[in-house]
Amino acid sequence: MKAVEVVQNCLRSMGYEIVPYPPTDERRSRDLLLKVFRKLSIDCVFDVGANHGAYGDFLRDIGYKGWILSFEPVRAPFEDLAKLAAARPPWKVFQYALGSENGQAEINVQESDLLTSFLTPLGPSKTLPKNQRVGRETVKVKRLDSIFDECMAGIAARQLYLKIDTQGFDLEVLRGAEGVLDKFKGAQTEVSFVPIYEGMPKYNDSIREFETRGFGVVDFMPVSRVNWDFLMMEMDCVFARASEFS
Repeated sequence: MKAVEVVQNCLRSMGYEIVPYPPTDERRSRDLLLKVFRKLSIDCVFDVGANHGAYGDFLRDIGYKGWILSFEPVRAPFEDLAKLAAARPPWKVFQYALGSENGQAEINVQESDLLTSFLTPLGPSKTLPKNQRVGRETVKVKRLDSIFDECMAGIAARQLYLKIDTQGFDLEVLRGAEGVLDKFKGAQTEVSFVPIYEGMPKYNDSIREFETRGFGVVDFMPVSRVNWDFLMMEMDCVFARASEFS
């Protein structure tokens, strides 16, 4: 074992840790989520737009042990998600999208499936060279408030957190959750400063939609920067129920 690992383990046993300075974007995100989850006593996360399961995997890596409910409509990433969830329980997965209406819709499968979206891509850029459509899939779409009880069957958790990352479709997910939104203590949504899809909401419009539903902004977490350099392209905005802290 390296000397730095010995020191790190010793410090952790006393409640301290050596971290890089300045902290990386990933480190800031980790620390923020740990703080929010502890403050709100989160014991169940709705992971909407789960893709291959990276967010749930990240939660497990930082020590979250509660329920994860992941939603991913596209076949290929869903297969990876299901395998990962089975290996890191408790974790349920659902192969459909969430939106404002029940039904079916065509989703644009991008060259990078991290960018797959119901919205039309604006095309490749220096920052996102694989932001171009390579196919389409017809997928199921459901309102969260229409399937909430089904998803929560057998789960006693009550401190819920809504995490949405649907590449420009987040507000549609929010609108489809109206009937159960008061059950969520916190939320997380990706907000855009530089659009990468046609008709993508701007960051201030996204934040306003959550605020009008009783959420207050806690903090932001960087997602991507223009040319991976300086100017911000997208961030995750983290919310908590404003009434509980005002």
